[in-house]
Amino acid sequence: MSLRSRETALVVAIVSAIAIWWVWAAIDPAPLVEDEVSYVLQSQIFASGHWAAPSPPAPEFFQQAHVITVPAVASKYPPGHALLLSLGTLLGARALVPLLLTGLSGALLFLLVRRISNDWVAALTSIIWLGDPINLRFRAGYYSEVTSETLWFLSWWSLLQWRDTRQRRWLLALAAAIGWGAITRPLTMLAFAVPVGILVMRDVVRLRLWKDFGLAVALGTLVLGVIPLWSARTTGNWRVTPLTLYLRDYLPFDKPGFGVDSTPPARALSAPNNITYVGFYDEHVRHTPGNLPRIAFDRLRVIATDEWGGVRVVLVPFVVLGFFALNAEAVFALVCALALFMGYLSYGHWSRWTLYYFEAMPVLSLLAALGVWKALTYFRSRGGSPVSDLPSRRMRATMFATAGLLMILTGYELRTWRDIRRGLAIWDTSFHELVGKLPMHQAVIFVHYAPGLVAHGTYMMNSPHLADEPIWLVNDLGARNTELMRYSGPRIPLAFYEVGGKLEIDRSLIGPKPK
Repeated sequence: MSLRSRETALVVAIVSAIAIWWVWAAIDPAPLVEDEVSYVLQSQIFASGHWAAPSPPAPEFFQQAHVITVPAVASKYPPGHALLLSLGTLLGARALVPLLLTGLSGALLFLLVRRISNDWVAALTSIIWLGDPINLRFRAGYYSEVTSETLWFLSWWSLLQWRDTRQRRWLLALAAAIGWGAITRPLTMLAFAVPVGILVMRDVVRLRLWKDFGLAVALGTLVLGVIPLWSARTTGNWRVTPLTLYLRDYLPFDKPGFGVDSTPPARALSAPNNITYVGFYDEHVRHTPGNLPRIAFDRLRVIATDEWGGVRVVLVPFVVLGFFALNAEAVFALVCALALFMGYLSYGHWSRWTLYYFEAMPVLSLLAALGVWKALTYFRSRGGSPVSDLPSRRMRATMFATAGLLMILTGYELRTWRDIRRGLAIWDTSFHELVGKLPMHQAVIFVHYAPGLVAHGTYMMNSPHLADEPIWLVNDLGARNTELMRYSGPRIPLAFYEVGGKLEIDRSLIGPKPK
């Protein structure tokens, strides 16, 4: 099968999806991080045919990071990603959509690079991208960046097609992709839309394609109309999004800008939310214009360390060399990546949270692949042969050998991140195995968190159908626990202690139901 054949992109898609599923290390992988849990919850709500679930009784007990519980239960995050996840949830395969999006991203990346460069650079880019540590750290999960990255690729493809053909349908496809990205990750897509919009507007003005542009704007606006609808059906006010409500109630300062909003949360914080509050607060205090150079350097340092640490340090010279092999299309992709980085300089976050730059990572893989190609074709280009020409058997053998070495490097990273993922899942697996061994079928489990609680992990998982859930997982509120037992029906009160992993009957709550 030739790299130029249509089937090659399909093979890349299948290999990409299978590789990530293998890294996920589970047939039906569970969400582990608070953000993932929030997205999965919202996908379950959408799959049930609703925008939000009813607010639970005594909602303080059900407080969950990145989730509102009053006036309804819903994720704080914009709905674009969860709407797609709900398709897999309906089929009983919650990991299906992230894996399909991974396959689509892999195929589009291969096709895009093949279009702007050549077959071999496309193959090398795909291999390097699949073994990218930042890619592997977050792709085997339920994060919305998996959706927004795919939308970046679709946007780039549509933009190239539109500029080649000037067919209206491609400009409409571009608008739809950016619009869906805006209801998935607004700041990410705003940063991306700036360079794209400048290029599109230049062409529209030059070619006087105002009608096509107007239709594209109308379509994008129609997609954005999901936001007020989502807000109205969730918070009861089309102008107040769940994110706005969540920030007011739990994290008033967690928004783009400099300095810190000292407004206290409107609600008392559970242990996990308090840890998040304290950690985020310090970051926003430090996030000032005067600190921006240090912040930018620190974020770039972490990205570089995560991206090219360990054995992948061998790629660094090729990344540098790749800058000297960029064509106009690759430069534009790099500009989009830089726009993303610059956009997030407006927001205070942990430098270790490289997830915010997930969509830009394929550009780094392209740079490395271009550098490898330039190095391998250096002597041929000096001899006068075109760089894209591969007539000799020796040259083909060299390229296959290089691809093989990169596959070994990627295989090493895949195995490493599979082991990391399995290690992270141990606490979640152990807890649910413990719950699965309960002799009683109905219970309320009050979670007593350890003093040294680690941010981002959670036991709390709200349900779209709380009344029908036999087991409720709730926050321990001490003496107030008797309040929740009024609504618990026949459920037995249990206490889970994170220290020691003990699960036992809470005998202080056994007895007649409080009135």
